[in-house]
Amino acid sequence: MEQENLERIRVQLADRRQRLNQAVSNPAAAVSYANLLKEVDAALERIEDGSYGICMICKGEIEEDRLMVNPLITVCLDDLDTRQRKYLEADLDLARRIQTGMLPKNNIRANGWEVSYYYEPAGAVSGDYCDIIEAGDSLPEMFFILGDVSGKGIAASMLMSHLHAMFHSMIPLRLSVAELVEHASSLMCESTISSHYATLLCIKAASNGELEICNAGHLPPLLVKNGAIQKINATGVPVGLFCNTEYSVNSFVLEKGDTLLLYSDGLTETFFNEEEYGMQRLTENLGKNYLLEPKELVNNLLKDVNDFAAGAARRDDLTIMAIKKL
Repeated sequence: MEQENLERIRVQLADRRQRLNQAVSNPAAAVSYANLLKEVDAALERIEDGSYGICMICKGEIEEDRLMVNPLITVCLDDLDTRQRKYLEADLDLARRIQTGMLPKNNIRANGWEVSYYYEPAGAVSGDYCDIIEAGDSLPEMFFILGDVSGKGIAASMLMSHLHAMFHSMIPLRLSVAELVEHASSLMCESTISSHYATLLCIKAASNGELEICNAGHLPPLLVKNGAIQKINATGVPVGLFCNTEYSVNSFVLEKGDTLLLYSDGLTETFFNEEEYGMQRLTENLGKNYLLEPKELVNNLLKDVNDFAAGAARRDDLTIMAIKKL
């Protein structure tokens, strides 16, 4: 485990210990909290003697993302007993259902735009962030957001949920696109460990076709105008890397039929026989099929990448979003 993550867990456990000591001093709560206090003390002792994060059964390493979520666990996934596996499966299923419930409505036609997306976690939960937010009745604007949190599993999905909550809270404040991303980066930096960050695309789309795109370290979205494909490169670093970061935006005006494609690296970095699907295949496919409606375009890309992978198991979360001006 990285030393910085270990120190973060140590501080968290020390804080829990202080709170539990206060609770145990209350006779009515002493019995229910005493065992938990012992677990916290034992975890702190393991940090001190260097055995923290080592499975008590097989002596291998416990998965770091699980420790970040629950610093008291003492066994790796392979050594969970039947009861523990059932609890974990139930927790993962609940997390999956919560995350699925956060996804926006699909195949939308609103405010002069048509949008469709595909979202597939590599495991039970995903670190990809996919969102479509309408600014409100008084201002006919849409926000399209696609992000990819560092890491995988439960920890990444929790950070994805964090981003979801931040943007839904901030967009009603009528901040500029750059300000939205700057605030999100600052909040994420201050509330998570430094090894966690997210690449992010935040796009504001007005009903007249005006687009403002902030690309925070994400793969370049592809804009198709009059059959020509343009890559829109990053205008800043991933969110959460630094607590005070300024971002800039690229502005465009889309005409009827123009299309914008967003995607996570689960698309371009799909591998088969050590060969990557890659940007060239993606661009060629888009060049042939950009006239399709967004839903058909997304399905076409999904079929193409699945055919390329020849049924191989997906190794990364996959998100594709196609946006067309009506």
